[in-house]
Amino acid sequence: EVDRKLAVVESLAQRVSRDSPAKVAGPLLRLHGFELSESSESPSQKSNNDVATLTATRDKADRLERQSQVLSTVAHRVETALQRGVTRMESATTRLSRVLELSATLKMILRLQFEARKLGSGLDLDSISQGGVIDLRDLTRAAASVAVMEDLLSHPSLSPASQEGSIDVVEKLRPGAEAVAVSVRQAAAGLMNELQSQSTSATVSSLSRLGATLQVYFHLGELPDASWRAVSSALATAEKASGHLFHPTAVKRMKESAQSEAMALAEVEAAKSKEGKDDFKAKDSRQRKKQLDAIYERLYIRKLREKRTAAASKWATEVSDASSRVWNLHRVLAARNDPVTRKNFLEVVAGSEVPKDFAGAEEALVQAQNENKDIENVTDTLNIQDFSLFSLFWVQLCLGLAGRLQRLLKYDGGSLESDVASLYPAVRSASLEMVTELHDVMQMGSASSDDATGLSSMGSGWNPTGVMGGSAGLEDSVFLGGAVGMDGSLDDPFGRADEAAGGGMGASADAWTHPNSSHDAALDADGSRPTSDVSPITSSSALAVFSSQEWITLQGEKVSDGAPMGFSPLRSSFLEQCKKRLFTPLEFMFQEAVSVDENGVAIPVLPTLPSRYDIAKIDSNIREELSLADPRQGGGDFSMATMISDPIVSMVHEFCVLAKRAISEIDENEEAETEAMAHNLKVAGVMSSLASFVRNAPENTYVNPYRPSQAPQHEEASHSCRVALLPALQEIESLVKNTILTPLTQVLNSHVATVMSKMHRSGAYLQDPRDDGSQATSFVQIHLVDQFDNIASAYLTPLPNEYASIVASTVATFSIYSFVSNAAMIRPLGEASRLRLTQDLADFELSLEQLVFKGGTSLSLSQIAGGKPYSELRAMRQLLFWNMLDDKTLSPAEVAKALLRETWVKDVRPSTLFHFLFSFAPTLLTSPHHFKRMDAHQYVGAMIKLDGSVDDGEASAWMTTMACCDAYQQRESVDGSMADGDRRVGAILMILGPELLRRRRQ
Repeated sequence: EVDRKLAVVESLAQRVSRDSPAKVAGPLLRLHGFELSESSESPSQKSNNDVATLTATRDKADRLERQSQVLSTVAHRVETALQRGVTRMESATTRLSRVLELSATLKMILRLQFEARKLGSGLDLDSISQGGVIDLRDLTRAAASVAVMEDLLSHPSLSPASQEGSIDVVEKLRPGAEAVAVSVRQAAAGLMNELQSQSTSATVSSLSRLGATLQVYFHLGELPDASWRAVSSALATAEKASGHLFHPTAVKRMKESAQSEAMALAEVEAAKSKEGKDDFKAKDSRQRKKQLDAIYERLYIRKLREKRTAAASKWATEVSDASSRVWNLHRVLAARNDPVTRKNFLEVVAGSEVPKDFAGAEEALVQAQNENKDIENVTDTLNIQDFSLFSLFWVQLCLGLAGRLQRLLKYDGGSLESDVASLYPAVRSASLEMVTELHDVMQMGSASSDDATGLSSMGSGWNPTGVMGGSAGLEDSVFLGGAVGMDGSLDDPFGRADEAAGGGMGASADAWTHPNSSHDAALDADGSRPTSDVSPITSSSALAVFSSQEWITLQGEKVSDGAPMGFSPLRSSFLEQCKKRLFTPLEFMFQEAVSVDENGVAIPVLPTLPSRYDIAKIDSNIREELSLADPRQGGGDFSMATMISDPIVSMVHEFCVLAKRAISEIDENEEAETEAMAHNLKVAGVMSSLASFVRNAPENTYVNPYRPSQAPQHEEASHSCRVALLPALQEIESLVKNTILTPLTQVLNSHVATVMSKMHRSGAYLQDPRDDGSQATSFVQIHLVDQFDNIASAYLTPLPNEYASIVASTVATFSIYSFVSNAAMIRPLGEASRLRLTQDLADFELSLEQLVFKGGTSLSLSQIAGGKPYSELRAMRQLLFWNMLDDKTLSPAEVAKALLRETWVKDVRPSTLFHFLFSFAPTLLTSPHHFKRMDAHQYVGAMIKLDGSVDDGEASAWMTTMACCDAYQQRESVDGSMADGDRRVGAILMILGPELLRRRRQ
């Protein structure tokens, strides 16, 4: 039924398509892009046209189908042809790759055979294996061949694992190549060990052999490992030397040996004295034993010093040898480049990993490298351009040395600390000599002249004419003998090719790039280098050595993060022991005294002062400690003088603290002749003795024992020590001045001021002459001469000269200013008073000259305080007889100008001139001290301080003078009829004041 219905539908569809083909095919045509145009034809015509259009379209579709079938057939044929070509091409390519692989294998076999023939024809394996005479040039080429053969034998094509059957030719060559490789490595290791075991200084021969050996290791690809092994070996040698010196057994054995030898020598010396001297026989057994002990102690100290010096010298020699080997290795690596690859050997080593044995040194150098860098520039590895094998070796050596010293100082609870610390002078002296030699080698880098005459005599184990020829880079005389700076740069960084074994002139590897090398000009006609070409090694200056990084690191002067470095633990312990020995006598200095009355009540007693013996003991200790820096006396070096001065300064500081507690406080109003004042003067004497000993200790220690043949180094050590001890002397001087001299001068000046106040209270210069016509007695002779004599005898004489001069100068300065100020304030001042005052000025000057002379100073009165007080004293005499006011016709301005033109005005204080003019003024012009409602001596005391300074009082004196003048002008306007005195004085003062103060400020 379904089939029947489908047949009916198909028939209807065919019928509709015949009747209306446009309606059936139109949508399909429009879907494929064809448009049907509407026509006005009749239905019959339209039907015919539609049938024609549909037929043409169907025919066209048929043609397209046939064309597509044809094209598909053609494409299939082309694809089949191309596939056949590709298959043939793949087959041909596979056969070609097999041919190329076989060709490469054959080439490697041929190269392997070539290298084997080179080794077989030019190298004596028996000589290499037995350590006989070999040519390093041949060994270098053998190493290059071995490196090539090992690379070829390890190739997968020649490896037995990659082939079903091994290659017979390759397997025949493999044992020989392996044997040669072993022999070459053994020879290179033997040469490296031989070079590292040499204890002499580097020569042209040794550096040439080292360069050749490193070239061998470079060819073998083992240059970093060989270099680190050499550095580790040198470090182990240096550590072994340190272990021999800084060991408890060595320290004890050193002391025991010195004791036994000293005892034997002491007995021999005592026996000789007993046989030759009658006074020794007359002594009893106790005295002979005491003398024997003294001889033993002297000999023991000398023997112990000799033992320590010898042990330190041996240690320094071994460490210096190890350091020199590392430095020579670093030199060669820094200046050596591979002729083929142009790679620098030091850069190759720097690119490798630093061994764990040098991890501490690497960390310290990285920390120093990042010290002053920003956070973004901080790195955790060493820069290749700053890489240094010697720096790593040296820092690691110093780190290990510091750790060893710390353990030794703490050994057995610190029982050996004193003996170990005593090693520091000898070790420092030996290390200074060692670093100086290393610094010279680093700066010069030149070989000794005995090996610089030529390169033909290379010593045992060197065959100058190898059977395989040689390379110039292996014995480059410029590289070996040229000056090498600290940065590893050479005078001629380019190598020179050696001549071949046949004797013909060879061409340098760099000759075609550097044809104008100056090396040829440096050779003689026979091709050898002249002896004058090698620069002699010169001594480094001490400043350069002390500022070098090697010395700073070895001494541990720059410690980072609290990590000890080098000798820093030993130096700290040495300084602590020095301080302990210096502080021991201070325990019994300035002890508190105790006393009780009859009732058992404690009464205050002044502290006990050190005796002369105690101070001499301190001086002996100071000189003994300083002598440790003397190579002859203490085994150290003179550079230690400054370092030892620090404990001495600390000791003096502690002594000053104890002395300050023993000084009694003195009240200014207390009588000067008290027990406390006498006690303080004795303390000043003690401090003066100590200062004298400290001041003369460098001279007595480093210079006087060697006179008259002292060397400049003795003078330099004495000078540096004196400079280092200046803080101690300054502290002593400051203590004495502030606690003893200043209170003493204040008390004395207050007494002098009290005596001078009698000038106004008693009216000494206001009295009339006596009725019999004689003049009154001098005020100075009555009151001041005895006062100054009492000061000189009671206080200046007990004081040391340096302190007595200070007291005398201060008292004289204050006395002059006080006397002149008091004299200027006398009012009225008549003609007779002026004459008496002039006479007293002469007596006053004479008494002060005697006071200063008794003070022990070489200065005269005119030189005290810059001469200003004495100049004012001399100018006062001219001021007394100034009479410009006698001319009543002169105006105040004219009088002021005339007064300012006087030559003596510049020497007088403004206040002195002001107060003197008050003596000519009317009664209405009140004197300054009356205006202030003070006594004259109180007013003078306000202007002049007890220490003699007067600058602060001038401004206040001028303010008081202006106030007096203002008050005078008011009074004069009210009561101007009073005509006593000169009315111009007030105006003259107002004119003079500003100008005089301006001049004083200038």
